[in-house]
Amino acid sequence: MSFGGAKLSMRNRRNGTLDSTRTLYSSASRSTDLSYSESDLANFIQANFKKRECVFFTKDSKATENVCKCGYAQSQHMEGTQINQSEKWNYKKHTKEFPTDAFGDIQFETLGKKGKYIRLSCDTDAETLYELLTQHWHLKTPNLVISVTGGAKNFALKPRMRKIFSRLIYIAQSKGAWILTGGTHYGLMKYIGEVVRDNTISRSSEENIVAIGVAAWGMVSNRDTLIRNCDAEGYFSAQYPMDDFTRDPLYILDNNHTHLLLVDNGCHGHPTVEAKLRNQLEKYISERTIQDSNYGGKIPIVCFAQGGGKETLKAINTSIKSKIPCVVVEGSGQIADVIASLVEVEDALTSSAVKEKLVRFLPRTVSRLPEEETESWIKWLKEILESSHLLTVIKMEEAGDEIVSNAISYALYKAFSTNEQDKDNWNGQLKLLLEWNQLDLANDEIFTNDRRWESADLQEVMFTALIKDRPKFVRLFLENGLNLRKFLTHDVLTELFSNHFSTLVYRNLQIAKNSYNDALLTFVWKLVANFRRGFRKEDRNGRDEMDVELHDVSPITRHPLQALFIWAILQNKKELSKVIWEQTRGCTLAALGASKLLKTLSKVKNDINAAGESEELANEYETRAVELFTECYSSDEDLAEQLLVYSCEAWGGSNCLELAVEATDQHFIAQPGVQWYINGVNYFTDLWNVMDTLGLFYFIAGIVFRLHSSNKSSLYSGRVIFCLDYIIFTLRLIHIFTVSRNLGPKIIMLQRMLIDVFFFLFLFAVWMVAFGVARQGILRQNEQRWRWIFRSVIYEPYLAMFGQVPSDVDGTTYDFAHCTFTGNESKPLCVELDEHNLPRFPEWITIPLVCIYMLSTNILLVNLLVAMFGYTVGTVQENNDQVWKFQRYFLVQEYCSRLNIPFPFVVFAYFYMVVKKCFKCCCKEKNMESSVCCFKNEDNETLAWEGVMKENYLVKINTKANDTSEEMRHRFRQLDTKIILRNADEPFCCRLLNERFSGRWVQDG
Repeated sequence: MSFGGAKLSMRNRRNGTLDSTRTLYSSASRSTDLSYSESDLANFIQANFKKRECVFFTKDSKATENVCKCGYAQSQHMEGTQINQSEKWNYKKHTKEFPTDAFGDIQFETLGKKGKYIRLSCDTDAETLYELLTQHWHLKTPNLVISVTGGAKNFALKPRMRKIFSRLIYIAQSKGAWILTGGTHYGLMKYIGEVVRDNTISRSSEENIVAIGVAAWGMVSNRDTLIRNCDAEGYFSAQYPMDDFTRDPLYILDNNHTHLLLVDNGCHGHPTVEAKLRNQLEKYISERTIQDSNYGGKIPIVCFAQGGGKETLKAINTSIKSKIPCVVVEGSGQIADVIASLVEVEDALTSSAVKEKLVRFLPRTVSRLPEEETESWIKWLKEILESSHLLTVIKMEEAGDEIVSNAISYALYKAFSTNEQDKDNWNGQLKLLLEWNQLDLANDEIFTNDRRWESADLQEVMFTALIKDRPKFVRLFLENGLNLRKFLTHDVLTELFSNHFSTLVYRNLQIAKNSYNDALLTFVWKLVANFRRGFRKEDRNGRDEMDVELHDVSPITRHPLQALFIWAILQNKKELSKVIWEQTRGCTLAALGASKLLKTLSKVKNDINAAGESEELANEYETRAVELFTECYSSDEDLAEQLLVYSCEAWGGSNCLELAVEATDQHFIAQPGVQWYINGVNYFTDLWNVMDTLGLFYFIAGIVFRLHSSNKSSLYSGRVIFCLDYIIFTLRLIHIFTVSRNLGPKIIMLQRMLIDVFFFLFLFAVWMVAFGVARQGILRQNEQRWRWIFRSVIYEPYLAMFGQVPSDVDGTTYDFAHCTFTGNESKPLCVELDEHNLPRFPEWITIPLVCIYMLSTNILLVNLLVAMFGYTVGTVQENNDQVWKFQRYFLVQEYCSRLNIPFPFVVFAYFYMVVKKCFKCCCKEKNMESSVCCFKNEDNETLAWEGVMKENYLVKINTKANDTSEEMRHRFRQLDTKIILRNADEPFCCRLLNERFSGRWVQDG
């Protein structure tokens, strides 16, 4: 916008009208029926926020026109403005405050972006402004404030710098931070806005990023569109045009900022008037005391500087004086590089050294500065370097995913730890490092040898580490004295399962409990529901949830570590659950229980990725159980066998063998130690038991029919039943061969192939019924005999799959001697005839229909079945020995659990067992207490020994990982050596290798 246009807009602003053709505004919802919140907001703003108007005209001698030193023409001043000829113009003396006339929503024309804006006096109280942001604009209290400063002029942004900005915005989004910038569509602010835009494409994430722009009202282009019209009493939406191609000395506002604070001191065209208010706001926020802060009860604030000139230098200087840490990007140019280079100076900082750096990085700027201003720059830089502990430098060329996060966290930690009030607040420092996941800093700076920590001191940060999923910090706290059993009180577990447990996981657990009749799932669901009883209204999904509270919570109180482990694995907290698993007693049982729970939950999860993660974690815990039991069995076979049958009430009273079988952990069952100790378990029915039942039923039925020997029909029926029973008993002999290492896997293949056939028949039935019904309807009419309908629709199409071509679809070969017209003979009904006594059916339909059917069934479907068989055989063949050992468990436990009494006396034994079982079921108490585990001497000895074996196992894992890393480094060194030997002559290589391995590097070549 030209200067003349600006004067016209200002004149219209003074007269309260908007006559310019460029003025675009919208006052939707202009009705008198305004909501209370809109009217209340408007009243609050107009009562507490002001604009400034120049009321003394002071002619600017340098201007060619009749312009005041405030930047406005005399005609743009208010009526009755006094003339000032003697005094130097000052905004405090020569301007006056009036209620602001520009606030509301701002709608950017180009992209339809929307935000909040307000015009406010430069002397606005920071507390009032913060109240507007939080209570009236409903911004959440920030967990962090990032004040970004840098070049305000347009420049080409380097890709590495854009990556740094992307990480900065990601941090702001994840931490719930506010970002403060200059708010204009130029330079650094423009690129920050673009990165905000890219990270707020989805509506759900848009609310998480707060980008507040603080700009000078007098430097805003097209600001006349922001002024409210006279009849706008409440809500107002300004339509702001984005004139990117105009060469206006003023700035346009950035359309990607969410909130714009336009600071007014009554001037036009005067930049940087907003700096004072911005600094006051930052200082006020940094000094506020809030609850649950990880920064000593305060809101942390950090200055982030890139490039920049004088104003950037002043902003950094002001931040340092306010004890605000600053992160400087080295390589971004100008002032940022000057400060970064001076930080590295080890000698005493002299004015000449500072000036040398200024001349080096800002040659053109410094050459145009007067000597006095140059001295001011040097003074500001010295003041900054006096508090070098508040400066953190990152190199742009080393920009990685974590460099920005590490730099901000390190800057905040240095500022916090060097503050006089907080330097001894070790708990606050630890909270800060935990929030930013800075394990190395916590290990090096806080957990030192000269400081001892009590268990109670670490309980609060331990809880935070659990809910934030910081497994490395959990391990660090455990290594430094935290007593996990004392920490896990009933209140802590209730808080974890109530407020920090996924509702979706709880619902999946309930679905799994209802879908599978499983004791462990029921126990775990009741355990979780007991802790979440305060959320019963939210999670209630049926009448069975009315009474979910455990009658006896002693299993939970006796095993809090197992409860915490269950909390972690149910939510797929992979690394955290491993750390907790290492602290539990009965870790083999815990690993198998975790495997079973995760495998069951993976079957009911709708999310394929989440189900895959659960399955993967279940396999990892199965592997841990296998490797740990192998370690135990190699040390002591007897104790390892006791470990197999050790049961714990925290896992529903199940033992290792039961959980492994229920979870189908074939790898665990296939171990030699488990194979040597197979204990009888009453949980199992399979196909062989069904065959036994059918065989006995047919045998009894055959005996009954054979007893009626006078009736030939009954005698024949008994003989048929015996023949069928003979087939069943003969096939039952196959089960015995499962004990064979060679034949056993083949029988397992047959069993699984039968399942494939079962699913194949569903597909085949569709084709068979479709072809059979169509064939019967085309060839014949009014067949009344159900037996022949079945043969024509089902039986004959089934035989066609094996190559038997139907003979009644071709009229030239049709034989009427093999059919009946009346239907009173045991022959199929003849086809329908026409008036010439010839088959009526069209051969051009029936023959192609048969060809298509046989092509689909004989080639497509049969080969599909063969492929399914091949996949099944290959799956079993890959784990041949493991699958055989797993199935062998069932065979052995079946025969071990059978009674030794011979038939027929065994019938009386079974009758006694049934009566005894019924008597127990009728007389047992409903609230029967489970057996107390882990308190017997033998249990304590076994678990203590298992704990020792677990430590040995973990040491071997860590050693193996370190050996692998060392092996990789050794291979890289070998590869490096080969490359050197290829690319250089032999004498030079020998000298190079000798010097390299002796710790020296050649200086030439």
